[in-house]
Amino acid sequence: MTCAVESFTFASEGTEAEREFTLKVLPLLKQKCLGCHGGDPSDIKGEYSVLDREQLLRGGESGELAVSPGNPEKGTLLPALRWEELEMPPKENDRLSSEQIATVERWIKAGAPWPDEKTQELIRENASQQIVNSDGVMVGTSGGASSEWTNRRYQPEDLWAFQPVPAYTDDRQHSVINDAGLPVDQDHLSSQVIDALILRELQKQNLAPAPRAEARTLIRRATFDLHGLPPTPEEVDEFVEASRKDPQEAWRSLIDRLLASPRYGEHWARHWLDVTRYADTGGMSNDYERSNMWRYRDYVIRAFNEDKSYQDFIVEQIAGDELADQSVRERKGGTEQEIHRTQLSGDYTDQEAEWIIATGFLRLGPWDNAMVDKAEARQMWLDDLVNITGQTFLSTTMRCVKCHDHKFDPIPTRDYYQMYAAFSTTHMAERPVPLLEKENLAGFEAGRAHVQRLLEYAVQEKNKLINKRETAARKWFEEHNLPYQD
Repeated sequence: MTCAVESFTFASEGTEAEREFTLKVLPLLKQKCLGCHGGDPSDIKGEYSVLDREQLLRGGESGELAVSPGNPEKGTLLPALRWEELEMPPKENDRLSSEQIATVERWIKAGAPWPDEKTQELIRENASQQIVNSDGVMVGTSGGASSEWTNRRYQPEDLWAFQPVPAYTDDRQHSVINDAGLPVDQDHLSSQVIDALILRELQKQNLAPAPRAEARTLIRRATFDLHGLPPTPEEVDEFVEASRKDPQEAWRSLIDRLLASPRYGEHWARHWLDVTRYADTGGMSNDYERSNMWRYRDYVIRAFNEDKSYQDFIVEQIAGDELADQSVRERKGGTEQEIHRTQLSGDYTDQEAEWIIATGFLRLGPWDNAMVDKAEARQMWLDDLVNITGQTFLSTTMRCVKCHDHKFDPIPTRDYYQMYAAFSTTHMAERPVPLLEKENLAGFEAGRAHVQRLLEYAVQEKNKLINKRETAARKWFEEHNLPYQD
């Protein structure tokens, strides 16, 4: 039996040394060296470039060979990486670890291979199929400037901020020893998981937990934590007395009372408002007043006091206007004309008004378009909006990826501009939104009446000055036999 075998040509997957170069050595060169040695061809430090194999081997202005393929002990590169002669990279934070130096040394000993781009691409593609290996975790993104940055490998400890919080199982097998070397009676300790975690760390340090706090100390700690203010003497006395009868019930009642107080939201909203850079004015040189921004501030306070879910809290601040428009669409028949009329008239329900108030988040941050082109000022605002959204909701800055894929985190430039595009239809505007009964309107009417009285007084005084001026002018014209014209 005869079989015809068709021949195919496959691109080489590379040798082990080529794979190590592509996946480990080349990323090191790009991350640690390229900034000064080849990234900018017009400014190459020491006349030494690592852009390609020939330049990397040749060395720089000293005239000495940098790398001798197959001979790691010969050449100036490894001693510089070890900080034996030159110190490269020169900053302590950028210094290569002993493991990274060993990787470069193995590569040189293997002949310092530098595979072509096609082979490198194939090596990276094959490596990307292994999500987890000894080199770390492969993380895919929405798309980097190159395939190398689209799928990158990270050490697990460098990705902790992007991982969900793992569930903790409390085995309660803790044996805490006190200073006398005796086990601590843990019956008085809380049953909360957080206490188990603390006990576990205490055990590692051979430390005993602190003794139970006295009632006076407890109420002070709780009140300062939740209200930012000390308890009154009467509150302290009441709690101390209640603790004598039933400590657990006294504690539960105290916490319930503190959380039910409006002071809780007033205190803890401050932390969120600090993150979002809340201010009643626009900052910069003119520092224009934002007369309605207080409504966003009070929205945040209400969110804490009403225990609003974090999911809703996020959505309302970023897209509250979209929620309101959708509600109007369902409530009034769904035409865009009706939505537009409602936007102009402010005929919103309380819930719709609350959603729109929440979008005050998008208007925070410094703003001053004086001496700046209108279009340029808008782009600066959108850039700031993308960055503060990343900082507030993702705990990461976005300005690094405005110009290049993030060097340390799996965030490509594409993500920045996708977020930018999502906000590009957002425009600043004064929206008529009805006042809500639950808003802080105390003194609002009295303040408005006071302003009206001041305005009327100013108008009266202005009219007196005008009359005085006109009387003097009329008299002057009469004295000079000239006709007077109003």
